[in-house]
Amino acid sequence: MSAPRRHRDEGRSLGVFADRIEVRCPRCGQAGTVCADWRDRQWHARFVCAHCALEARDARCDWFGEVRVYGRRPCGYCGHQWLCIDRIRPSSSQARHVHECSSTHLGESLPLQCPVCERSSEVQVDAMRRRGNAGLDPHFGLPLRLIEPTRAGLLWAYNAQHLDELRRYIAADQRERRGVAHRSMVSRLPTWMKLARHRPLLLKSLDRLGALSDPQPRA
Repeated sequence: MSAPRRHRDEGRSLGVFADRIEVRCPRCGQAGTVCADWRDRQWHARFVCAHCALEARDARCDWFGEVRVYGRRPCGYCGHQWLCIDRIRPSSSQARHVHECSSTHLGESLPLQCPVCERSSEVQVDAMRRRGNAGLDPHFGLPLRLIEPTRAGLLWAYNAQHLDELRRYIAADQRERRGVAHRSMVSRLPTWMKLARHRPLLLKSLDRLGALSDPQPRA
């Protein structure tokens, strides 16, 4: 009988794998890579598509993913009713300039009808990034290249090293934690990825994603 496969959670966060992320260009659909480094307590990231030259830089607060647009004001006519806007704008092939840690004033207004007096007023709106759980690049909201829907859930990874860590965890018969690991990447995986009955399905999916991934070592 072979020895059980073990995985020890060393407490590594998802951010460990976020310095080189395989994505698809939102403009031309070709494969590309977001390169980032962590310094001065923040990420510095850049993406340049080798096919269509689309460029994204964190210095410009570029964001291609979904955006939450929100704002409120009293009705401009009856004054007794707050008019509130809270909408989601879908991902775009063109960059929006949306700050990461604070709301971004868009300099635009949207019309909204008052439910009391039924007259329309303009509501100034701000924006913030919306990541959701769709498997996006965290720096620019670009679609990940290493992603596959399964009957258990959506499986995704940033790069080959991330795939390898997922594979070692999912394949393990025995899983151990070392120290304080409640913030680690594997401790935050969804329950369906931790179930033994999903192991064969997920390992096959990881193998397919591994065949697509770029084996280049991370810088």
